[in-house]
Amino acid sequence: MAERVATLVLSGGGAKGAFQVGAERVLREEFGFRWERIFGVSVGALNATLLAQHEYARLMDLWLNIREEDIYRKFPWPLVALRLGIQRKLGFYDNTPMRKLLQKYAAGRPFPTPVHVGRVSLVSGEYELVANAAPDFLDAVWHSATMPIIWEAIGPLAHVDGGLRNVTPLGDALGFNPTELVVIPCGSEGIDTAKPPSNILDVAKRSLTDITLNEILRDDVREFVRINDLVKQAHDANLTLKKPDGTPYVYCPITMVEPVKPMGDTLDFGQETIRLRMRHGEEVARAVIQRTGARPPQPPASLPTPEHPFPT
Repeated sequence: MAERVATLVLSGGGAKGAFQVGAERVLREEFGFRWERIFGVSVGALNATLLAQHEYARLMDLWLNIREEDIYRKFPWPLVALRLGIQRKLGFYDNTPMRKLLQKYAAGRPFPTPVHVGRVSLVSGEYELVANAAPDFLDAVWHSATMPIIWEAIGPLAHVDGGLRNVTPLGDALGFNPTELVVIPCGSEGIDTAKPPSNILDVAKRSLTDITLNEILRDDVREFVRINDLVKQAHDANLTLKKPDGTPYVYCPITMVEPVKPMGDTLDFGQETIRLRMRHGEEVARAVIQRTGARPPQPPASLPTPEHPFPT
């Protein structure tokens, strides 16, 4: 099987991250993808970490055995009210179990593939990209997967989900001149319909994870496709498009592997639901590659790519 080198980009989506696990396995095992670099935010940061360690069996074990209590401590509403009103906590629930899960599955293992995860500080308001060489990398993964309001912001800088500003880190990946991009979101292009919210938690999940983050994702992808198209048009007119820093834009093939049916509740860690999501990821990955062909989409002849940039 011929090797296909690409950079993998994994978005956020809570328990829907099982879709990514199924899709990635098929791309790697059945179609020969080899990841030159991996980027992830939120649950994509967790998946990216074990994939970059080549701990494929451990990642599968994590998802096939994951339980809600492995991710966060859920409290009855009277205790939630006590936490918010008296103890002045900054989130409904406590997700410190997630940190223990990360330590169990990922601590102390090497990274044959470079990986980067994104987190946001509610103090600075800024997005930070953290590489696997950082001493606090696993903490950064935990921060990246911490959905604000639902779970408490972490530490003196109040770190939370990197998806708050960068749900699919396409821009991060492009900074490393990828050979090809493979993006695996956890949700489809359209927003799934849902029942009317029955409590404030439903409102938070629906507003943040389903609507706001979906729109950020779509904006990221639309912007990338827009620039890729402009690069082609400029080439046809014998022009060079440059970034604000003076370096040329380059064409980069992209493959999107996204769900084509509703993925359900972001915090539904039911074992049957997880398996259904994983199988859907496998099915969609096969369908996408079979539809687009065994090789990546090719630019027109002589169109600049990361290996052959425009002359400056």
